[in-house]
Amino acid sequence: MLALVKEKIGPGFAVKEVEIPKFKPNEVLIKVDSVGICGSDIPIFNGTRQVPIPFIPGHEFSGTIVETGSRITKFKSGDKVVPSVVQNCLTCTFCREGLEILCDELVETGIHINGAFAEYIAVPEHTLHELPENMSFTEGATIDPIASAYHPVKKANVGTEDIITIFGPGAIGLFALQVAKAEGAKKVIVVGTRESRLSKARELGADITINISEKGENAAKKIKEFTKGKMSDVIIEAAGKASVMEMCLSSLKKNGRLILAGIFHENCSIPLTSIVRNEFTIRGSICYSYNDFEDCIDLVSSDRVKIKPIITHELSLKEAKKALKLINSKEAVKVILHP
Repeated sequence: MLALVKEKIGPGFAVKEVEIPKFKPNEVLIKVDSVGICGSDIPIFNGTRQVPIPFIPGHEFSGTIVETGSRITKFKSGDKVVPSVVQNCLTCTFCREGLEILCDELVETGIHINGAFAEYIAVPEHTLHELPENMSFTEGATIDPIASAYHPVKKANVGTEDIITIFGPGAIGLFALQVAKAEGAKKVIVVGTRESRLSKARELGADITINISEKGENAAKKIKEFTKGKMSDVIIEAAGKASVMEMCLSSLKKNGRLILAGIFHENCSIPLTSIVRNEFTIRGSICYSYNDFEDCIDLVSSDRVKIKPIITHELSLKEAKKALKLINSKEAVKVILHP
């Protein structure tokens, strides 16, 4: 089969022929139709995130089951599915509490073991979700990032009187905007550095956008004006940038909730006294649960979360290098590859 392979430590990859993976009794073999490029894939491609070598990345995908292991009971060949990235043990305390991503034996498809930038992939049955008839494979490949945006919004316990601010209008931020609206948030503000992304945020329902780079706007000042001094009830940090953390805290109302959904690749210094004096609640959010994933399939199939404005490019697996150039140049928001 054709696959995108990290063959050595450091930057770069090859698109080459490799063996079709063998599958275990509790696994299915899937013919991959669509696979998205995630922000967490970029450090793998660049060689700054360690993975086993050789390695096939890719975890946002959908496809059709072509073969099943002897212990498969709920799915069959021909079923259209969208698997989650989380391969958990099912038996530890965290798994039993519905906190699969905190599993003591966690393994993530395309992060710790070979993923879906390939024509075929083998995954355990308990990671599978049925793809609804009214959803395309391309839409299915977006459920993973949507669920990663849904999880922090749910953690924030968004109410109908809440004003939400999202820092970072990338794919996760734009999906979080839509989820917050679907959850009934009173107003949603989006803060970013590029007008092209902020324009998409407005298209998807942002009440106001704030450009802190091209226009040099002061986020806290603008939020104070918009909220008539109240500030944000909830802030979702989806940029993973240490430079915006003080901005987040200064934009949050007293007793407000800050949810960290971005992955930080640098150390961050924040004023702890401000957190104490204002009784801020700060929570981390990583990935999602099985039920989150199911909820997000419903959000897309019912058209409450739209993906077409966010998927800017669809290319073949052989065009992976072109896809990365589009991402690195900020021309693309979300790229879907088709093996």
